[in-house]
Amino acid sequence: MKFDPFHQLSARPEPDPEPASPPPYEPSSFSLFAEMFVAELGEAVPAAQRRGFYLAVGRRMAAVEALDGVSDVAALNERVNAFWKLMGWGQAEIALEREAIVVRHFDPPLPGTDAPTGPWLGMLLAVLEGAYDCWFRKLGSGPALNTTAEWKGDTVELRHGR
Repeated sequence: MKFDPFHQLSARPEPDPEPASPPPYEPSSFSLFAEMFVAELGEAVPAAQRRGFYLAVGRRMAAVEALDGVSDVAALNERVNAFWKLMGWGQAEIALEREAIVVRHFDPPLPGTDAPTGPWLGMLLAVLEGAYDCWFRKLGSGPALNTTAEWKGDTVELRHGR
């Protein structure tokens, strides 16, 4: 076969084939991985071990934000929200109440598939609990105080106190 550059220049390009229709759910590869990871842990690992793992993940995530210079609730709220915004994990409203610090965490990440499942909701609860508990301890909270988390509708409410 003989090389003919003029033929190649004047040849019409082949039209692109018709694109396939997208699947109804197009997650990022990481969100699909996260969903499947949580689902697999939900089936393969006992609940207490899963919870401990997710608490540790939350503490590890929180360790990324050192909270340097935070000395009041307004500054804490600002830094925490900047952290969650960067991750796409919603936002928080932090308030001091008589018996506890109360955090209302709105718009946590939900899976792209059907309604969130028990394992996913449990993972979010424990990860957020671990993260906020870590931050409160960095700011000087003592061992007598505990952090608890529960779903209130589609919001996670966390309480740090006695």
